[in-house]
Amino acid sequence: MRRLWVLPLLLALAGCKGASLGTQWKLRSFDVATADLAQLRIALRGPEWTMVTPERASLEMKTWTPEAGEEQAKTVTLRFQKGAHAGDAAELAQQGSSAPGLTVIELAPQSLASAQAAQREGARLKAAGGHQAGKLHLAGALACRKTDLPSGPIPIDVFVHVSDDLGWLPLYEQYDARSDEKDPEKLEEWLPPCGARKAM
Repeated sequence: MRRLWVLPLLLALAGCKGASLGTQWKLRSFDVATADLAQLRIALRGPEWTMVTPERASLEMKTWTPEAGEEQAKTVTLRFQKGAHAGDAAELAQQGSSAPGLTVIELAPQSLASAQAAQREGARLKAAGGHQAGKLHLAGALACRKTDLPSGPIPIDVFVHVSDDLGWLPLYEQYDARSDEKDPEKLEEWLPPCGARKAM
């Protein structure tokens, strides 16, 4: 559940587990370190009793050099927003998906600038023969529930847009998010009531 609802993008960056072979092939050369992050978007859809809430989640990104160690890590907090790009609805519909039921999310403008600055720093270190280690931590949740958490499957659809050239690609369709998290308390934590505000 956490992998899917909190940051489905990580699935794309971690080998597209569960994605179709066609999607995996098209993403074979994708590298978040050099990608145009302004084009990077995710489209999510869950059951009718859920609502996608990108503004309630943030991603803490820590990076450090082996010489400095993690205690000297630089921390960047990235926030998300709903995307509204011309053509997204039509392109998602071409995937055989009902675009009105999907919510597109992307990095908020200030966070996009911070992520791009981190890319440039990583490239500078690489050019100088160094490298970075990193760690990600999510706070909040990308979706909430409008009812009590029901029993049974929690089917979700996830699409990714990494570039205008590739367009929208399916990652997961009708995937049971419940199968990824067996702990009821974790399900409550990562799919909280929509009326609850979680401190980040």
